[in-house]
Amino acid sequence: MPRLNRLSSLLLCCLLGMGLLLGEYGLLLEHDREERQQQLQHWGALGTGIVVLQMQNALEHSRVLAQQLASDPGRGLTELARRVVRDDSVFAGIGTVELVEQNRRSAFENRIATSIRILQNHHLQASPIQLQYYPVASYLPDDANALPQGLDLSRSGNAKWVLDLARRSDLPMLLSGQPLDSGSSRLDVVTRLGNDHTLLLLHLRQDKLIQPISNELISGNPLHHVRLLVWGKSQPDRPLLDSSPGRPLPTDSPIFSRHSTLGGAELQLGAYALRPVRAQLGPVAWSILAASALMLAALLLMQHRQLRAQLREEAQAEQLRQQLLENDRTLREQISDREQSEQALAQSEARQRAILQASSDAIILIDRSGHIIQANPAAAKLVEQSAQSLENLPVGVLFPELYNASPEHAFEHTAQRHEGRPFEAHLSRSDAQHLPVELSLSRVVMPDDWFYVTVCRDISRRKEQEEALIKLKNSLAEQVEVQSRQLAALLDASPLAMAYIVDRHLRQVNHAFLELFQQQGMDVIGHPTMHYFENPEQWERTGKALYSLLNDGKVVQTEVKLRTGKGQLFWCRLHGRAVNPSVPKLGTIWVYQDISAQRAVEETLRHAKILAEETSRAKTEFLANMSHELRTPLHAILGFTEMGQLRAQGMGETKLEQYFARINTSGSRLLTLLNDLLDMAKMEVGRMEYAIGRGNLTQCLREAGDEMTPLGARNQIQLQLVCEPDLLIADIDPFRMGQVIRNLLSNAIKFSPPGSEIRIQAHQVEREGQDWIMVSVEDSGPGIPDKELETIFDKFIQSSTTKTGAGGTGLGLAICREILHAHHGWITAGNLPGGGAIFTFAIPRHFQLMKEEDSDAT
Repeated sequence: MPRLNRLSSLLLCCLLGMGLLLGEYGLLLEHDREERQQQLQHWGALGTGIVVLQMQNALEHSRVLAQQLASDPGRGLTELARRVVRDDSVFAGIGTVELVEQNRRSAFENRIATSIRILQNHHLQASPIQLQYYPVASYLPDDANALPQGLDLSRSGNAKWVLDLARRSDLPMLLSGQPLDSGSSRLDVVTRLGNDHTLLLLHLRQDKLIQPISNELISGNPLHHVRLLVWGKSQPDRPLLDSSPGRPLPTDSPIFSRHSTLGGAELQLGAYALRPVRAQLGPVAWSILAASALMLAALLLMQHRQLRAQLREEAQAEQLRQQLLENDRTLREQISDREQSEQALAQSEARQRAILQASSDAIILIDRSGHIIQANPAAAKLVEQSAQSLENLPVGVLFPELYNASPEHAFEHTAQRHEGRPFEAHLSRSDAQHLPVELSLSRVVMPDDWFYVTVCRDISRRKEQEEALIKLKNSLAEQVEVQSRQLAALLDASPLAMAYIVDRHLRQVNHAFLELFQQQGMDVIGHPTMHYFENPEQWERTGKALYSLLNDGKVVQTEVKLRTGKGQLFWCRLHGRAVNPSVPKLGTIWVYQDISAQRAVEETLRHAKILAEETSRAKTEFLANMSHELRTPLHAILGFTEMGQLRAQGMGETKLEQYFARINTSGSRLLTLLNDLLDMAKMEVGRMEYAIGRGNLTQCLREAGDEMTPLGARNQIQLQLVCEPDLLIADIDPFRMGQVIRNLLSNAIKFSPPGSEIRIQAHQVEREGQDWIMVSVEDSGPGIPDKELETIFDKFIQSSTTKTGAGGTGLGLAICREILHAHHGWITAGNLPGGGAIFTFAIPRHFQLMKEEDSDAT
């Protein structure tokens, strides 16, 4: 039977282990489900944020469009619709809505050639007579979503209130609930157009509002994980936006929701899971389950071994029991009668009383309620009272440590704290003195009751000996103090902050440490170092990382944020070494160095670098976009001016021809500026394309000179070109190299006085074993100040001596330098001795060879 019980116990342990594994499996599944739920909440928050951001952008864009249309009445609605309504735009249509009073209804209907109508039961009907109407005056494009002319928008819900509010304010408003069929609700933006009688209406594409703005904004599309729904306060039964319009509306609670007020409308945004959340365990979870199973298997094996050991012990116990039974039978045979056993018992009790009375230790018997039952003479002598006077007294009167302060708890609770082990207490004597004693409290269990036996020993002599030991300890402490002072003298001689730390508590510091941590005096001695760290977690983490290295005999160094005595945080570099790595209790020596200024400089430089990069990128994108947007209409302007100039010549209109010539000249200058801006933007982002190949540099010089000769002839300026040899061949991009030469000749012509001469010289030289071609352009202008010879090649910088209204933006020389750098060349500026400026540039004849040498150098 015992063997069967042991097998049952083992089987029960196995079942319990399986239950624990199943429970752990369930917990891991629940943890995975919670993580997936949190991830869906993250996608929901991201998706609703995108919707709010898209709607805010649409409202702001509509306000800007209304301002542009109001400031430029000549720009028609058709042109604005062609620019705004695109497949990639958030706007699906554009129109105007006018406020029409009852007395102006006939005039408005005559103007639009139709009557003011309302939508009722999906049919257009004539609007009944009312004081005010908000009909659609025009709408583009004329597609399935177009609103018919004359449709009164104020008849649906709170539309009139929204239209009145948009008419009286400058803020765009959201207008919902205007479906032309039984499909989803329309969502439009209305905003005031110049005056308070005309509103601009923009229809929003619902599918664009719930899409991410760009791939750079987020990593992943939230719509792949959640379904987004947007309700309006005025239409709680039908959503305004639905990322899955073909599916039925969800009935469960959203995983994420938010309220937002946009365009005067209170919106409720909700995100719902596209599919049920199913938890599944990953490799780490399966590893944890496997480890738990192995641990349980090890425990079962240990249990099995313990059971086998218990079987052996039970067999030995059975043998002892049989032997005890045999001894008991022997004893029973030896007892002859009952009287002898009772006499022996009486004699035994008498002996126990004699022992109690004759014991030199004070013995006190206490009942279960905490009252004294009996005290021997030694106890009465120690208390200096009679034994009879002590009976029935609460034991707490003699020993305050055994006083039961809570009457609702029995004395048993107080006795359990001291039972089974000696403890020190104080005995209250009759002369009001407190005698130090040692108590041993033991519980004696009787068949029908129990009581406590307390042995009390006088330890006043031992206390005196302890005091002597304390004095000896203090003497040793004084010697340690002397040595500590010697160590303090060594520490104070150091200009660096130093500390002697034992068990992560300060034992000795120098004055530099006190100044660094803003402490007064030596009150820090004995305090833990935790207070000087940023938080307890940092203190614990730093200790685990460094003290293992210190115990290996290494010198450690780290940089952490520490806190001064006044709560100020600063960056500090720590150097530490153990006094004796084999004996960690001897402590460590630390050196502290304040590096806050160095850290602040590094952080400032990092932020300045990031800000400069962001500023440069934003400027470059702006210049590139604006150059492309403005160059298209400029080409149209130049084309029409040339046509007008030709027609004016044919008609003999000399004055009109001059006007067209001036327009053409100004447009050409502006186009040149835009081309320079676009080139500079491409260069800055590294997207400038070069077609470098074997070319004739002499031909580029001659073509540029021939092109600029008419410009110089206007001011009687002659251009002189000298090439040595006549044919200069090099690896160049002819178009870009011609752009460099034309920029230099244009500047020379622009700043040279009438009747002067511009000299262009080109020759071949050898430098450091390589063939180079050097070209110089000399003019007779005012020259360049010496301190500006380098800065004039920067963007948007002109020489102070040339700011005379001659034109220019300061981009030409910057573009020249970038083009020449792309050819592995260089350009410099200087002044001629007799007056005038000279610009010299050089390029290698073999571009590929220079490129390979640069790669090797790198």
